[in-house]
Amino acid sequence: MATPSYPRLIALSLSLLAGASQAGFTDQFKDPTDGRVDASQWILNNAHGFMPVPILITEPAVGVGGGAALLFFHESESQRQKRLEDPLAVAEIPPSVTGVVAAGTNNGTKLGGLFHSGNWLEDRVRYLGGIFAADLRLNAYTGIDAPAMGFSLQGWHLFQDIDVRLGQSNFFLGGEYSYTRSEAEFDLGGEHPLNQESAMVDSDGALGVKLTYDSTDNHFSPRSGIKARLKSTQHDKRLGGDFDYRTDSAFLHAYHRLSAKWGVNMRLDAKSLSGDAPFYALPYLDMRGMPAMRYQGDDTALGEVEVSYDLDDRWTLLGFAGAGKAMMADERFADSPWLKTQGVGFRYLMARQLGLRTGMDIAKGPEEWTLYLQVGGAW
Repeated sequence: MATPSYPRLIALSLSLLAGASQAGFTDQFKDPTDGRVDASQWILNNAHGFMPVPILITEPAVGVGGGAALLFFHESESQRQKRLEDPLAVAEIPPSVTGVVAAGTNNGTKLGGLFHSGNWLEDRVRYLGGIFAADLRLNAYTGIDAPAMGFSLQGWHLFQDIDVRLGQSNFFLGGEYSYTRSEAEFDLGGEHPLNQESAMVDSDGALGVKLTYDSTDNHFSPRSGIKARLKSTQHDKRLGGDFDYRTDSAFLHAYHRLSAKWGVNMRLDAKSLSGDAPFYALPYLDMRGMPAMRYQGDDTALGEVEVSYDLDDRWTLLGFAGAGKAMMADERFADSPWLKTQGVGFRYLMARQLGLRTGMDIAKGPEEWTLYLQVGGAW
């Protein structure tokens, strides 16, 4: 099960505005600086209680669906004072948030859980932790041209993740622990082409270390700066699991403003797995236009470029393209085909004081067109 990213849970819905009958409520969706639709006050001024937020799911691997999150924002007193004193400013440090989430899709996938994301000591410590239960309906493939094999993955996932800033630099040293207890069952009996049992009940315990560099200008929707990470994770029976394998990964996200209107973002990502891992733990190409787990391998590598143009202070148009490779251990990089994706989209600055942009992307991968709701950056 994938660790959730809490900014994506803040799926702000304009339907709430259309259904509101009290002027005091609708005023929370108007930015006093320009009079345009904005959710900053609705998010931050509700920090005294839980706030219901709708979720829309468009991931092709699990289908279309939705759900809801109850979010509790923990804005510090110093953050609140800065926001009230300078309404034009964008928060440099996002508020901490605790959430309860439940969602489902039309293919039968269901998930729910709770999490906390914290920024402590003036962003010197970053924390993300939670526990989720899920019943996922997915497909596995033995190769790029192989037919889909449906399977279900039921269980729960616990994760703890912390990063500590090194001095006054942009470097963070971090660690993480995760534990997953799951049952995977294929939609067929006996042996299947992945050479594992048709039904498996197992545990997976993992401990990781990472070094992160982050000079981006915003936590939700970066416009300039660099975020890069090196991480190594050991999955071990001594950590409570049934498997012994290691994953190593690296990524680089670069955001650059070419002018007041134009911007370009670049992404590089590589993952490698060694050891005896369950089939669903193999790295896969995580790109717009490609369903999750569709292109898996012991090693993956990808690159992506995104170009944006600001129509005004709120609206942005963008186009993107990328390519990646997924290789098994016995394949050479040169022999593996490039899998390409491209698409277009738009963003709207929905919460100016948080720098949060929302919108939609439509992407074409090797097989199909896919529509995505985006809350924050796509990466």
